[in-house]
Formats: sequence, structure tokens, C-alpha cells
Amino acid sequence: MSVVDTRLVQTAVIGTRDSDQPVILPEQPYNLDQFRRHFQAKRFWCGTLLGGCGEELMTKRYETKVCHFAHFPDRTSNAAACHRIANGADSADHLFIKRDVILWLKSYGFRPQAELRNLGHGPGDAVDFWLPKTRQRLRFQLGHQDYRTWYRAEQELGTASEQMNWIFGVDGPISANMMQRQGYALRVKCETDGSDRRVLIGTEHPGRQVTWSALDECRLTPDGLVTPVLEELLDGSVTQYGKGAWRRPATFPLRADQIVFAIDAKAPTPTRSPLAADGRYIITADVKPAGSRIIRAHVSLPDDIPIPTEQYVYRLVGVARLLLTDPDPRDGVQWAVRADGVTQLGGIEAERTGLWRPAVALPEPARKLPEAPAPAQRPVAVPTATGSGRSSSAGSPSAAPARVDVGTAARVRAALQDFARRRTPTTWSTLATVARVNLARLSPPERRDLLVAVDRLDSPDKPLLSALVRDASGHPLPDMPHIIRNLGLPVPADNVTLRLWCNRETERAYQDQSTSHTRVLPARLALRADGKPSVPAQPEKSAAPKRIDKPIQRGPMEQGVDCLRQALQAAEELLPRTRGQHHKRLSDIIKGARSRLSAFDVAQAKGTPYLDWLGSRADTPNHHAQLLVKAIKAVEPYASHHPVPAAEPPKTSTSTPPPVNVGSAHCESRADMSGSESCEDLAAEQFDVLINQFKEAQRALDVDRAESIYRMANPIYRLQLSPALQHQKHGIVGEMRTWVGEQQSNRSSVLLKRCQRLIHRMREEIDAMSADVLSALIAEAEALSKRVTLSDTEQRALTRARQHLQALRDAEKTT
Repeated sequence: MSVVDTRLVQTAVIGTRDSDQPVILPEQPYNLDQFRRHFQAKRFWCGTLLGGCGEELMTKRYETKVCHFAHFPDRTSNAAACHRIANGADSADHLFIKRDVILWLKSYGFRPQAELRNLGHGPGDAVDFWLPKTRQRLRFQLGHQDYRTWYRAEQELGTASEQMNWIFGVDGPISANMMQRQGYALRVKCETDGSDRRVLIGTEHPGRQVTWSALDECRLTPDGLVTPVLEELLDGSVTQYGKGAWRRPATFPLRADQIVFAIDAKAPTPTRSPLAADGRYIITADVKPAGSRIIRAHVSLPDDIPIPTEQYVYRLVGVARLLLTDPDPRDGVQWAVRADGVTQLGGIEAERTGLWRPAVALPEPARKLPEAPAPAQRPVAVPTATGSGRSSSAGSPSAAPARVDVGTAARVRAALQDFARRRTPTTWSTLATVARVNLARLSPPERRDLLVAVDRLDSPDKPLLSALVRDASGHPLPDMPHIIRNLGLPVPADNVTLRLWCNRETERAYQDQSTSHTRVLPARLALRADGKPSVPAQPEKSAAPKRIDKPIQRGPMEQGVDCLRQALQAAEELLPRTRGQHHKRLSDIIKGARSRLSAFDVAQAKGTPYLDWLGSRADTPNHHAQLLVKAIKAVEPYASHHPVPAAEPPKTSTSTPPPVNVGSAHCESRADMSGSESCEDLAAEQFDVLINQFKEAQRALDVDRAESIYRMANPIYRLQLSPALQHQKHGIVGEMRTWVGEQQSNRSSVLLKRCQRLIHRMREEIDAMSADVLSALIAEAEALSKRVTLSDTEQRALTRARQHLQALRDAEKTT
């Protein structure tokens, strides 16, 4: 029975599957007819830059429902397998933004460098534009992001000599933080215009609705992107964050009635500060919070309050806040106490502060503030006693979260089971989209209780599906210890143990939801009473070898090594009976096989893991064995019956097993070891192992390890898998290639900036550095310079640093 593609795909790319030229399909049939005439010679693809499978799409015309793209059916008339998440009209906005912004910047004479960023949710998470001429960077942040991730990107992408501009696609805490930081925030959205999307830039200002303007109406200044509305706001109500500009400070509420201060007339008064604001002035004072020591600090007061004098001690009244700036390389962190009013203290109370002896005895308010209404009191939930006498609080492991909707928990559980079947973790934002959950209405405790309710639906020995939910960096959620405790399970003691525990539960969930007929569910990670992993006791080495009655079960790697040993033995026996080009061909393949076995023996002696001894090579033992078998079959008809005298006999390996029949196929030697398993089965097993290792490296953002795994998996996919398996694994290999390629620019950019910072530090502080400190910086910079390309000026600066270090070493020897 055929399965029809019911996904309403509205966007595609034209050209090739990796194209960045997007199109949007009209929803009405009469518009679709015009669309087909316009693109009659074009082919449409479910593009990889859209998060799609890379297969071809066709247009579907309907009179009674929405027109859309659809996948071509496969050979069995079923819908093609595609894991693309976003299919709506906005699913290709990152490509439309990339195209239109490049054209807009080129109209100003720039040569921009554009790059799509995958930050964990898809290729359209962000779009970066770099202008080398003016050293400006524009980031269109289209996906949700937490503050930690945003702050790291701000530090990596924006420096003192580079201008960083943020344009947000979604309204959230980060855009609100930017609005508080500089008085405004820039937004971006796209509107459908026929078979195209039009880019609009919005200006968000406190107390106003977002005002949208066409991209062509905006302009680029040395301080960043400016909209028509922003030009009006820059007259005084906001400050554009350009090179050298100050950000607005953050504020923290304080208890005003518990802070007193006195003025020191000899202390300098700040004349220019990032904490200054219109209608206020800053003074330097000795501030004493209640229960703490006295500290010299700045105090910000309104202009209508008389400047305090050193004859009195004052207490803050009204609303008080702590102003705090971001760290600055030159000035560090600056802070001040912001108050709405002050009052003078009486003599006895002033003496107790230890600040001064006031000349007045009665308090006199310097400014009378309107009384603020009393805040509404939140009702306190009284815990009820259960039948066993325990309180049914949230902290009890047996207490079920009462405010969790059963239908919501069932949808989240079904979504997590689907993620487990696809062997992929998820984040809260992706999970909310799939399970149709409104995250804005769920507080962090409610999200935690929701995951507890999801795992309570299963038996205690089942895997925890909540372990699949990770943060933006791929680590377990901060609430995982609370979730584990509420489910009545032992809680890991530290973050390392927690990650091991969650990774084990994730693998258990993969196996539990697997569609394979042979499923092996790993045991849950056992913990001791202190929350540490319980390490099984190692058996003592016995002098006499023990007899093993049962054969040891061997994995795909060991089986491949055995195949390679037997094929190598057969090839070495055949080599003396060959000559000419056949002798050279077989000899070269034997050398590669010997090198592989030698590396394996060394790694086995050191106890090195599978991927470490493979390193970055793109071959496997089973691949070498197949090459040997093919060479034997090709060379054997030309071999003589007796050894050729001119040929030097090869050295025989002492660790090779008994010889095998040269004429036997490679899979027959495999049959002696693993029964009915074939060469293709072994290659498929090795490929699956590498895929799991790649996903672990991807979650840890280990680009080097992920690239080495991809280079090993790709030859197995191309040379050893059957056509049916290649068709099945095609999407996985494409995702690996895309992810590794996208991470190359990120890795080189970060490494280059790190190396440049080291060279800049050595250039500025070289005279004050000791020889040991300078030697360490040079060693780190040289290691990074091998992985990036430095300019001639930077190379000369590094050479001068080496010469200075040598002079310091020579001076130490003479003294």
C-alpha cells in the first residue's frame, strides 16, 4: 500500500540540492499557474540549507486546499523519508535575508562575506555578514538563544577594533536585554510577495510598537545599521552602540533604608562615566550597607536634590538600585548606587555608623517621594498530609506535580519517543514545537514538573526520556538532579557523573525505542551512596592462564582485524609467485595492510580506544582486507606455480593465523568467524558505530573528532555498503558532511582571533614579561599559527617575540 506525502512544504531551492536560491510556492491555484510558467525549466529541491533531505520536489496544485511542494515517491510508491522540521512560508527566510542583504551591501560599494550559522537547531539559526573594509559584522539572529550563548558570541565576534550589530528575528529575553542595554533593538522579518519574500527591518523601543521599514530604506553608518525610525531616536533618547560607545548599565534592586553614606570632600568627583544619565549627577562617597563594611563608591542622585555635604550622614530613601557595567579591558567593571532621595541622620544614629559626626540632631528629608502602593501578597500553598503522614510537597519523590496537564505530558512523551527512535537529542524549543507546547506559559519549575510527569508514565526500570532534553550546548538540563530525585532515583554527585548518567539513559532510550529486531538495553549507570559511579572490582591477575570454555564475543572491529590477518597471510604467500606490475600492486597493498595491523597492535598494547588508533585516516581494517582479496583475485591468474627467483620473499609476521585458501572469497573467511554474517553486514555495523561516535562528538562540539569520524565513515559508505544501504544512509552522510563543513569557518575564525590576541598581548606587554611567561605565550601562538593563516605583520611580530625571548635567555645565562 502506497503512502502519500502529506507534508505541506511551502519553500524549496532551485538549481541543486545544496543551492542557496530560495523560492516560495503560492498557495492559490491561479498564482501557481503563473509560478509554473515562470520556473518551467527549473527543478525544485528539498535543499540541505533548509534542513531537508536533498531530494527533488514537485508542485501540487489544488482547487479546494492550499497548493504546496511534495516529494517524489520512492520505488515502492511510498513517501520519501525526510526529517525536515520547518516547512512553512518562513522556513527559507535565512536564505532570503542572505540574498537581499548581500545586494543591499553591494549597493553601498561593500564586498560582504556572508555565512549561514547552525547553532544547534538548523542551518537557519543565524546569518553573519562580515565587511573587511570597515571591520563591521552584522548578525541576523533568527532562532532563540539563551544569554550565555549570546554573550559568548558577542565576545568572540565583536572586539575593540570591530563593530558588532545584532538584528533579532524573534522577540524574547535577549532582544529585551539589548533594548535595555542601548535603548533600542533591531528586528527582522520577511513578508510574502508573490513567489518571493521581502526583508523588513524593525526598530523596537520601550513603550512603543515595533516600527518596520523596508531594507532599502535603511542605511549603514560607521556605527552600524540605521533605520529611519532609529535616526529620530538617536537625537537624544537612545545611544547607538558604535566603536568606543558605552552600553547602558544593568540595575539590581537594593534595600534603600539599609544603606547610609557620607561625603569625602577631598575625593575626586567623576566628570565622565558610563553610569551618568540625563537629569542626574554622580558623587563619590563612603557607603556602608547594613551588616557590611564601609566601601568607597559612587552614588547617583537626581538633579533636584541638593548636593550632600561632608557635615552630615545620609540614608537612602525611595527606590534604590545597583548600576553595573559590562567588563571593559581598560576600566574593568564600574558600579554605582542609584537612589531617588536621601535623608539626613540624627546625631546618635549617625555616630553609630562610624562615618561622621553630624551637626544636626533631627532627620530632615531632602526629597519627599510619593508613597508606593503595597505589593499584592501571594497566597502561600499549605502542604497537605498524605495517608502515610508525609507532606505532599514538591520536594518529596513520591509527590506528583499537580499542575501538569495530562494531555500535555502525553504529547511531550510521544515527541520524546519519536526523538529516541531517530536517535537524536533535542532542546526545549524544538520539543515545544513538535509537541505543541507554549513555553511562554511555563515557568522553569513547571517545565521541570512536566518532565517528571512524562517519566512517571513508565515503569521505574524504563529509560528516562527527560535525559534526551539538552541545553543549547548539548549538556544535560540544570534541573536534571531535581528530576532524578523526584523520580526516586539516586542523584549523581557532580556534573561529570551527571553527564555520564544522562548519556547512558539516552542510549537506553535509543535502544528501547529502536525498530530493530535485536535490541540490547544497557543497564542503568550504577551509583554509590555518595553519588559517584560504582566501578566494578578488577580481578587479580593469576599466574596460571585460565581455560576459556566459551568463545569471546568479538565486535565489528576485531572481526575486521581477523579478516585482514587472514587476507594478508594469503597475499604474502602469493607475492613470491608474481612479477612486474602485478607484483608491485600486491606489494603496495600489503604494505598498507601491515601498517594498519602494526597500528592496531600498538594501540591494543596501550589500551587506546578504537577511534584514537584510527586517528584521521579514512580506512578501516575490513577495507584493507577487501582490497587484498580483490588484488589476490586479479593477480592470481598471472602468478606462476613456483616462486620467482628474482623476487625477495617478504617477512613473515609471527602473529598471523594459519593460512587460508587463496581462491576462497573474503566472505568465506568471515563465515568461519561469525557464521552467516556477510562482509556487507560487517561494514554496516562499523558504519553504525561511527555514526554514534559522530553524534557524540557533535553534541560535544568537538569538530576535529567529528571530522575524523566522517573521513572514516565516508569510504565505508561509498565502497562497502550495498546500494540499498547507501540509499538508506544517504541522508545521514549528507548531514555529517554539511555539519562538518559549516563548522570549519567557525573553528578557523575563533582560532585566528585567539592567535591574534596572543600576538597583540606580546606586542604590548613584552617589555614587562618574564622569560617563562613569554615562552608560554609564544608556544601557544606557534601551535595556533599552524592551523590558521597569519598576515605578514603578525608573522613579523611573532618573530620579534622569539628574538626577544632569545635575548632574555642569553641575559639569564650571563648573569
